[in-house]
Amino acid sequence: MSRTRRKPPAPQPAPLDLRRFVPRLVLWLLPAAAVWALLTPFYNRFLVTAGENLVRLTERPPVTRLAQTRTHYAVVARSDFHSSRGNAGSLRVTDVHFPLILLGAFFLAVPGVPWRRRLENLGWAVLLSIFFHLISVLFWVKFIYATQLGEWSAAHYGPWSRNFWGLGKHLLDLPFKFAWPLALWCAFYLRLLQPAPR
Repeated sequence: MSRTRRKPPAPQPAPLDLRRFVPRLVLWLLPAAAVWALLTPFYNRFLVTAGENLVRLTERPPVTRLAQTRTHYAVVARSDFHSSRGNAGSLRVTDVHFPLILLGAFFLAVPGVPWRRRLENLGWAVLLSIFFHLISVLFWVKFIYATQLGEWSAAHYGPWSRNFWGLGKHLLDLPFKFAWPLALWCAFYLRLLQPAPR
């Protein structure tokens, strides 16, 4: 009768050493900010184009136009507005995604994790963040339409819609935006904060 050998247990990752992590986090903030500043003009252009397409998917007929006026700003316009009315509003696109600095520092500062693994996790986190930023742009535009255009907003958006887009925009722009990097970091690395099994 043959005896089956048990496979050795998979090696458990070492618990996260916060005394090493915190100084590394501070040191990584500057390189992360430099890379973010370098890529911001290109990412802003992408968010303006992709954000316009996303907003137009929610419209019948599609009338929204987003145009980048300066490096950091985009103008919101509608093709069904008369020229005398002007643009519907504007938004600072850079404000949507500057927490990427924190995201990069959080993911690159983790000690005891191979460099390739850290970059892979950061890549997935950035990909998820792109969807988060596009949703934020959508809520920004809908917030302008629902609450910032006076009589036009009241005529085209009911009380429930105004509250939905207004509250959603403020949540995405304040607590959710700043909590997003930490939430993603916890999804990938929270297990490292737990003590290793004996």
